[in-house]
Amino acid sequence: MLKSFQILGYSGGVPTQKRGVTCVMVIDTSFDIMIDCGEGSYLRWQKAGYKWKDLKYILITHMHPDHTGGLIPLIFYRKLYNIESPLTLIGPPNLSDYLTSCFHHLGINSVQDLDIINIEENMELQLGENFNLCAMEMKHKIPCWGYAMQSGNKKLVFVTDTLRNTNTIELAQEADVLIHEATFQHAQRDKAKKHFHTTEIQAMEIANSAKAKRLILTHFSQRLTDIDVKKWIWRGKP
Repeated sequence: MLKSFQILGYSGGVPTQKRGVTCVMVIDTSFDIMIDCGEGSYLRWQKAGYKWKDLKYILITHMHPDHTGGLIPLIFYRKLYNIESPLTLIGPPNLSDYLTSCFHHLGINSVQDLDIINIEENMELQLGENFNLCAMEMKHKIPCWGYAMQSGNKKLVFVTDTLRNTNTIELAQEADVLIHEATFQHAQRDKAKKHFHTTEIQAMEIANSAKAKRLILTHFSQRLTDIDVKKWIWRGKP
């Protein structure tokens, strides 16, 4: 059953001294799931007290570096620690080739119990007992997927990076929690469209259309200050 989630990184594009790039932990009673693994994710994951034995799945939304820059280091550290528990990576079609190429050029000869699933060919998966994963393609500069996780009567949806689209609304229908990107303020919606991203108002409209119970915004441009973000209100809540 879905227990909790924690956002370890929420900066879009570039990490800052106070904000790491994208990484989210989803905690089930039986295992942990990491969504995206931007630069520095390992240290934030370690500092938060997570354990290798619990990390069973890593979901990758797309291959941009602010979502994958920490993946190879994390797998390498796992090898150094001789972690033998199985780990499944789920993501874009080219994820497998990317990992194979990196391992080759870095001289990593073997990776223990590593399984890779192409999400384009497996849009619906069961992860363990009574935990369902559903993915839908987003609209970004490169292939990108949003993920819905459902266990028991709880549903959590994670979406970044994308233009506003109907797939997001369908994926997030009646979600208990929708975590959605808001890279730009709505005053910069033309810039958001140019770069295939979403504004805070657009994310709120998606949450309303999907009848989501709770909206969490993430993936903020480094130009957005904490003061800017704290002004945003959805259904009377910051």
